Amino acid sequence: MNKILILGICFLLITMPIIPAFPFQNMQKMMPQINKKTTTTSFDNDTPPDWAAGNFTGEWGLNLLGIPLPSSGWIKGYFAVQPGLGRLEAEFAEFNVTNATGQIGGFMIWVFFIGGVISTATGNGTYIAGIGVANESHFYWRLNAIIGPSYYIHCKYSKFED
Repeated sequence: MNKILILGICFLLITMPIIPAFPFQNMQKMMPQINKKTTTTSFDNDTPPDWAAGNFTGEWGLNLLGIPLPSSGWIKGYFAVQPGLGRLEAEFAEFNVTNATGQIGGFMIWVFFIGGVISTATGNGTYIAGIGVANESHFYWRLNAIIGPSYYIHCKYSKFED
């Protein structure tokens, strides 16, 4: 089991620098298909998806050389964490904006996050990868897009009643 985990981590560390070599900058054609397949969350009526184990609310902002800058906006969504595997779907916007301006979704594999982010206003999106921690009450992720700066998400997690 440990050998598989070590091989998986090595695979992620080796392939993450290779990802920018692929032409993901023009994702406008791909994002509608991705959203149809992965987005099951309905934020407008607050109906949680079947896979969600809880919801979260928090803040997002920029990282400068690994140091979080003051928060830039709010984020809310649904989260499920299982031993070694988790899933996240959320919407976000800047502070003082009531409607979401973007969506983020992806999977957690141990401490690694792999997913995508899309602007609901423009339809532009990109793949993101990151690293972070999650537990039963909080989570913190540092995310890097293929193009753009490094972001962080810091949220409080509320587990649904069984």
